[in-house]
Amino acid sequence: MSGASYDVNDIEEAQVTFTKSNIKTVWTAKENLSILQLAEKAGLKPDFGCRSVTGGASGLGELTTIRFAENGAYVTIADLQDELGQALAERLTDAGHKVSYVHCDTTDWQSSAAAFKHAVNFSSSKTLDIAALFAGTDGLRKSLVDVVLQETEEPSLDGVPTQPKHRAVDVNINGVYLSTYLAMHYFRLPPCDSSAPQYKKSLILVSSMMGYVDCTYNTDYGISKYGVRGLFRSLRSQAYKLNMRVNNIAPGYVLTPLVRRVHGIEHPDEPSKAAGRVLPWTPIEHVVAAACHCAVAEDVHGRTFAIMLSGFFDIDEEVEAGWGGSNFVRMLERDGVLEALMQSAKR
Repeated sequence: MSGASYDVNDIEEAQVTFTKSNIKTVWTAKENLSILQLAEKAGLKPDFGCRSVTGGASGLGELTTIRFAENGAYVTIADLQDELGQALAERLTDAGHKVSYVHCDTTDWQSSAAAFKHAVNFSSSKTLDIAALFAGTDGLRKSLVDVVLQETEEPSLDGVPTQPKHRAVDVNINGVYLSTYLAMHYFRLPPCDSSAPQYKKSLILVSSMMGYVDCTYNTDYGISKYGVRGLFRSLRSQAYKLNMRVNNIAPGYVLTPLVRRVHGIEHPDEPSKAAGRVLPWTPIEHVVAAACHCAVAEDVHGRTFAIMLSGFFDIDEEVEAGWGGSNFVRMLERDGVLEALMQSAKR
């Protein structure tokens, strides 16, 4: 990523109008998007302060970490994958960027608290400006109905059944809940230099299109991403009390290392073994662009950005628009994702 050349034309304004609703104008990213150019094009502040990225060692978090670092931020990668995280931090540091790695189990309170304290101490201002909560897992890839039907023991009042696993719930919602609390706690720290410009803090939550549709093949994952939506909507009207912005991003199919394992493929033109067809993959650049938009846009608050093949769009998750559901479905249909989801549900 370092040394790549950028062109302001790499950012296109995208206005998408549906039959009964108007999705707000945002930006569609092409390859090699620069955060600074996104900020300049949108008239936003190019200030990147101190960032904490949970799950920043690989996948979506990794590329977001790189983009933050390339544009001058103090970035702390908080992850369980020590080898990957340390290697990424060292590579970016060797390139002249300000990046640190800290081991973090987001499901463990002490581990998470230590990671956030590490991020604050690493920054020059001794503050936390943005928390991007990418840490996640796919969990138990089964419907809870199938888990019950596949039990080895027969129903009986003698004893209790084996407790089902729920790793996605543990990480994707319980862990995110803890990280959200810690982020808001450390957002309140005053800067070392009281004369420095003050901006609203930014909390970036990561849901999924599976938080808006029936995730019939993975109850564990589906409810965890619905839970992130609930967390987002419970916070956005109260965020002003902390001088904070909170936004939610909801990616479609993105070919991350985790998704490669789930779908049993290496390349986007291969049929997914989980879905039984070639999927309409969302370019990872679109997800990074959406996260960066949330990071730098002072006037962007309380919004959900759906991220699909054609770009990222504000779905207007408000009561007047049916909480964004209709807009999301229209986007899924337009980009060919809805058909893939329906076929997957039948398998």
